[in-house]
Amino acid sequence: MGTWSHGNFDNDAALDWLADTTGQLIAEIQEAMASPDSMQADEWDGDIVPCRIELLCVMAENGMAPRWPDLQELQQWKQSYLREWDGSIDELDPDEDYRQDRRETLVATFDRMLKLAAASAEAKR
Repeated sequence: MGTWSHGNFDNDAALDWLADTTGQLIAEIQEAMASPDSMQADEWDGDIVPCRIELLCVMAENGMAPRWPDLQELQQWKQSYLREWDGSIDELDPDEDYRQDRRETLVATFDRMLKLAAASAEAKR
């Protein structure tokens, strides 16, 4: 096992674990995306997919870059998710300020993911 410094992620075992963890988060998002109805505003994945993306973004921003799917797939995630959320949120009769603020947060989360994935892809070139 290689160790190159004193940081928590400065060894092979830690990086293997990190790859497994980020891979699991991505696989769970991909599984949810395969079932679009599960991403409606009142469904489990409708709440949890953005949380998974948020965790991946925080990891990427802190030097623990996940192996993102290609940008086209990530863009499709955004489109599919927002289509389902937009099509279901009104059924819950939300306050208009909440509806608008929540959608802005969702868009910002997906856009942040796309930006980080694009930067990661660019760095690999």
